[in-house]
Amino acid sequence: MSRSPDNAQAYQAIAKLRDSSLINEITSAALVERDANGRLTVPEGDDALIGAGAAGGGLLGMVVGVLGGPIGMLFGLGAGALAGSLFDLDRAEAGDTALAEFGRTVKPGGNALILQTDEPDVAGLDGFVKDLGGTIVRRPLDEVVDELEAQQAAAEAAADAADQKMREQRREERKEKWDERVENLRKKFHRDEK
Repeated sequence: MSRSPDNAQAYQAIAKLRDSSLINEITSAALVERDANGRLTVPEGDDALIGAGAAGGGLLGMVVGVLGGPIGMLFGLGAGALAGSLFDLDRAEAGDTALAEFGRTVKPGGNALILQTDEPDVAGLDGFVKDLGGTIVRRPLDEVVDELEAQQAAAEAAADAADQKMREQRREERKEKWDERVENLRKKFHRDEK
């Protein structure tokens, strides 16, 4: 991976990519930045996006918007090289998934291009990135989709568990209030019911 003192290289790379013959191999791309808190952002304007799917309607947009994880490949060109995410990458960094690799590589304050490609040959994009001093991390699309599905399933399971816990707490609170009301009535009528 290449690190640079400024993030301008990623902006230059996306501009050069638009004008290159490689643009036909790019399904979608987004320039992303990781802030000091590790949150992923896409800079305002069309300069940071290639393809309709990068803006949010496609798979890449979903990844950028929900997880900030890689899709197809990542190549880092700025200070810190790759971008961060909206979910807790720190917990995922211990694994060997695409998201874990992404989390280990990314440093706050850096930026990257996240691309979804359809390349007949990887040599063209490899050379393009190498000439710009960047590094490519490739992951198969189906692997990233599997991770997204697993992440969604885990989030749904956690939400279901939280809902169940809240229902149990409310049920217990209602029971306590009921018991308190009954006890107050007993005291009021001076009866002991058992």
